[in-house]
Amino acid sequence: MSEAALQLDHAPRRARVGPVSSRLPSKLLGSLFKLVDINHRLTVLEIGTALPETVDFFAQFKCRLHFVDLFDEPFVREQAGLSEAELRHGFEEQLRFPPGTRLDLCLFWDFLSYLDDPALRAFNSALRPWVHGGTRAHGFGVHHLAIRLNHVRYGVVDQETLSLRERRGEQQREQEHDHSPATHGSSPQTGFGGQRQHGLSPGRCLNPD
Repeated sequence: MSEAALQLDHAPRRARVGPVSSRLPSKLLGSLFKLVDINHRLTVLEIGTALPETVDFFAQFKCRLHFVDLFDEPFVREQAGLSEAELRHGFEEQLRFPPGTRLDLCLFWDFLSYLDDPALRAFNSALRPWVHGGTRAHGFGVHHLAIRLNHVRYGVVDQETLSLRERRGEQQREQEHDHSPATHGSSPQTGFGGQRQHGLSPGRCLNPD
């Protein structure tokens, strides 16, 4: 199930995970932070586990962290057999935040690559009430399905470095979407076709339509 939101005003619970297997340079995080006002309190959503280096990184800012690990949710793994309405309900149940929450930064990592079109639309519908015109997001994708994503967890070491840990369990099948956002950069070290940085707004998330 999803983890509770972690507020850096208090000492958050650290996840029990394996060791860092490698580090990955990423210029996108640095460019992403240029688009948000770090002098004001940030509200951050990460689709994943609360890794210690990520918590330590955000501890330098005034912010509230929400960690929601959807990768192993049964309804996500069984998405092919569920209706879009059922998927939307599943995401809405997991993406429950305090009233008035507005997300400034979303770290999707490679999660969207594992959603088919109905699941992606359902995720967007569930997320839309929590974003605003200045919401920014960061995620990975592939150009085509011949490229396999590594089965790893991502953490933030600093604005130019990500950490990688092996993810346990069976890897889900990647999905290909016809309407992909612009792709920036490339990282052959991880098998990515590219690293994507998305801008969100209340009227337009990442729908494949």
